[in-house]
Amino acid sequence: MKQFVSLFAALLCFCSVNACMKKSPVTSELTIIVMDTTQALLPEAKVKIGQEVFLTSFDGRVVLQPEQIKSNTVVASCKGYKNAKIKHLEQRVNAGNVLILSLIPEAVKEKDGSHHYAHGSARSGAVMMYAKSGEMAAVAEMTEMAVGDVMHPALPPMVSNEAVTAGKLTAGEVNDFAKWNFWLNVLDGSHKQFAEQWKIAPRHRYTVQVTDKHGYAIASRAVSLLDNAGNTIFQAVTDNTGKAELWYQLLGNHLCGKHTDFYIRVYDQKQVAKDWYEGINAFVLDEECPNSQSSFSPSERGTGDVSNDVDVVFVFDATGSMGDELRYLQEEMKDVITRAKEATGGLNIRTGAVVYRDHGDEYLTRISRLTEDIRTTQTFIDKQEANGGGDYPEAMPEALMAALNSAGWDPEARARIAFLILDAPCHNDSATIALLHDQLLNAASMGVRIVPVVCSGLGESGELLVRAMALATNGTSFFLTDDSGIGHTHLKPTTDSLKVEHLNDMLVRTIAEFSIMHDCTGHWSQEEENWETDFVPNPFEIKDLTEEERRLKDSRTTLYLVDVTGKLIYVYNGRLEDAGESQIAHLPLPMLSTGVYIVKAFYDGEWHAKKIFLH
Repeated sequence: MKQFVSLFAALLCFCSVNACMKKSPVTSELTIIVMDTTQALLPEAKVKIGQEVFLTSFDGRVVLQPEQIKSNTVVASCKGYKNAKIKHLEQRVNAGNVLILSLIPEAVKEKDGSHHYAHGSARSGAVMMYAKSGEMAAVAEMTEMAVGDVMHPALPPMVSNEAVTAGKLTAGEVNDFAKWNFWLNVLDGSHKQFAEQWKIAPRHRYTVQVTDKHGYAIASRAVSLLDNAGNTIFQAVTDNTGKAELWYQLLGNHLCGKHTDFYIRVYDQKQVAKDWYEGINAFVLDEECPNSQSSFSPSERGTGDVSNDVDVVFVFDATGSMGDELRYLQEEMKDVITRAKEATGGLNIRTGAVVYRDHGDEYLTRISRLTEDIRTTQTFIDKQEANGGGDYPEAMPEALMAALNSAGWDPEARARIAFLILDAPCHNDSATIALLHDQLLNAASMGVRIVPVVCSGLGESGELLVRAMALATNGTSFFLTDDSGIGHTHLKPTTDSLKVEHLNDMLVRTIAEFSIMHDCTGHWSQEEENWETDFVPNPFEIKDLTEEERRLKDSRTTLYLVDVTGKLIYVYNGRLEDAGESQIAHLPLPMLSTGVYIVKAFYDGEWHAKKIFLH
């Protein structure tokens, strides 16, 4: 009997030790962020994991070590909200181990029978959205909101100043897709330390081209980069030219390395991936023309159809440091909204805006969702003022999260563009960087192209970050310059040349470049016919070459093919054939979509460009 009792006690002890040593669902630090459906962060929310309860801090976060996580189930709760519960924790966290829980407000019935939604302990000044009836859905599920349904916190009126008009700010574009080798030199040279700081390095690139069986570009089509085991490495969406950019080792600490045996998938088609230097990964789908100039309702769209919608969201920093330029930027944004429809040949332009500050400020983010009523967005932008901040970094990842999750993007729009207007990067703690990485992956998988607009104050660390963000999402970058005389000193971006233009003209042009598609009639649109070549950057600058380098360049036959977005997509090195008084080259072009392209060549000591219409 004594032996039995001893054995039983030993078993109890063994079981107890095993219970205490239960394996955690995660193997590294986990950050849990609790917010409501308007992206307001919830301080002092309860996060229950197993029997343990943790409270979020002032910024809605709780950071846990693996030994603190002894269950696969997480429940978040906060007064005034419905609980959020998830199971299978190990399947829900991303590569950066950041888990975001969104709580839906509970409806409160008033004496008059109407309903509103309480926001519990949400920070004062966060975006408050009230319904006129009790049937208001979660923000991400709504298709439209009337102006009267959104109650923004009271804002002091802007000081009137007639001198503040559009067309005064100047800027230059840095399109790293146009000068790919130059970008790699920046990434691996002068800015390498910043790539390591932000754990982001757009280096291993795969370009995908998707067309129908007649050669027309198919937009808004999901494409994936896979490893040998079929795991998804990166996801993106084709743009208006039918192209998408996929990345290997974009994020994390692995900033070097060689890729092998990867695959690209478009629907049920899969093929071995070729990196950018090996050529474009072309997919031809057995579909008819996607009717790119026709308008469809969601119920009418079929496979391959693309709407006439062009979604544009302005995401801008409104902290105190933006005070020197914000009023001018507001006028530029409003002007761009007005001109965009005409510039795109009458497409359906929907606009929205997100304004952000930082943790501890009056608010974190405010949002005006995408709408066809341009006055709604213009009025929202006009009300904002610069204040708060205090330290250098701002809550940029949280602003992107609000824009991506709550703006109401059309998944079948021919273009989705987020202009990110800022003068400072985000915080560089591990949780914030992980959140930023998560938003970049989200933007790429949604086909939202991030186009940073850099204002005075950003340094080289921030420069590397925003240029990498643009590349990761198939965008481009703008840098304000001192030529306007407005604002403080502006950073001169690390590039070989910078053509200075008016900012509003550049933004309008970018919307057009990212939106125009060749239709299915075989005829060229007026916008395509009028497309200019003078803004397309040269792959290298002549002024930076020595005489010996110029002579060497002239001795080679190299042709550069550029698409309507200014992106360098093909380089031809070959021989020219004599054809009477001229010479010709037969370009073995990849399977490109029908559209407008530019061929550039360097000879006789200068650049030459020719616009071609590819059928």
